Amino acid sequence: FATTEIRKVPVTILSRCQRFDLRRVEPPVLAAHLEKICEKEGAKVEAEGIALISRAAEGSVRDGLSILDQAIVQTDPGQIVPAKVVQDMLGLADRSQTIELFEQIMRGETGAAIHTFRTLWGFGADPVQVVLDLLEHSHQSAVSKALGPDALAMPKEQAQRLAAVGALASAGSLSRLWQMLLKAHDEVRRAPDPSAAVEMALIRLTYAADLPGPEEALKALRNGEPLGGGPSGGGGGGQSGGAVAQARFAQPVAQQAVPQTSALTEAATLATFDDVLKLIEAKRDIGIKLDVDRYLRLVSYRPGAIVYEPAPNTPANFAGRLVSRLKEWTGQPWLVAAEGGGGAETAWEKQKREQKEARAEIEADPFVRSVMEAFPGAEILGVKQLAIPQGEAASEPPVEPEDED
Repeated sequence: FATTEIRKVPVTILSRCQRFDLRRVEPPVLAAHLEKICEKEGAKVEAEGIALISRAAEGSVRDGLSILDQAIVQTDPGQIVPAKVVQDMLGLADRSQTIELFEQIMRGETGAAIHTFRTLWGFGADPVQVVLDLLEHSHQSAVSKALGPDALAMPKEQAQRLAAVGALASAGSLSRLWQMLLKAHDEVRRAPDPSAAVEMALIRLTYAADLPGPEEALKALRNGEPLGGGPSGGGGGGQSGGAVAQARFAQPVAQQAVPQTSALTEAATLATFDDVLKLIEAKRDIGIKLDVDRYLRLVSYRPGAIVYEPAPNTPANFAGRLVSRLKEWTGQPWLVAAEGGGGAETAWEKQKREQKEARAEIEADPFVRSVMEAFPGAEILGVKQLAIPQGEAASEPPVEPEDED
């Protein structure tokens, strides 16, 4: 008898074996089994501790029993094993605090979220496990939005809190949060300082909580509506933002004004797209300037929002890099959205067209044609526009007619 990955067993052997597909045991079923084991062994473990063990076992009865054995020996015989002991043993964060952290992320409260994480980390919570808990909360909120809070296998009070987040947040925002947390989990596992990686992820998450999705942004852009953006305040938790902030989670706090006079002034002067091009040239960012000249076919522009048609071979990260630079230079959130068509020429396409038209005009000139005919094999290698210096023509003395005697 053996347990192994079925795909690794050759077909000739598999055909001669009995096969039993073992499925993961649901946490409520495993918790009930662990409680029976505790009764027979005369051990006492808090119900919340049993729930933590059943979740940590990830559906494996064997792993659940091993963790239960470790938890029982943490206290003297006859004493109740508190849930706190199980949390510390597994490196888990307090469930209520991670739910509070999740709510702060959805409210866009950057400072409060970082403070809550530092509290959890100070009590010994594993940064990777904190991100995993947030992933679980985002999944549970999405499930409760579709099926209701009764579908969550967790304490009623916690299920209601997550259901409230799911009810007030859109499915798109929960889906984006899930994707960002997956990326954050990978970053935290590979980071030399996991706690710093979590804090940087929290900054991104709280900022994204207040940003519209692509569909909402394009709709607002077409309707000429203002775009919301920007994270909430830092130190004291800040003002609430995003869809969740409109109802139960709204906790407005006076936000300290940050001096950004130069950035705001610069942002206010970008009334046209030509002003944006001048700003890029003034900042001497050669990479962004070349990409804008090559790939951006402008569809529409208004301060804070650019809609463009991407030219062929446009890099996948072009819009993200442009948004990052414009936000850095102006201190304001920007939207750069791609559409399928209707864009004007790129700067390079316009330059090539003008050069082609100028060459055709030169070749059609009678004098040039006579020169080309007089010198067979001659070629026009290039066309340059020579600007006449101002005042040069006026400085030449007028030619006076000679007197005839």
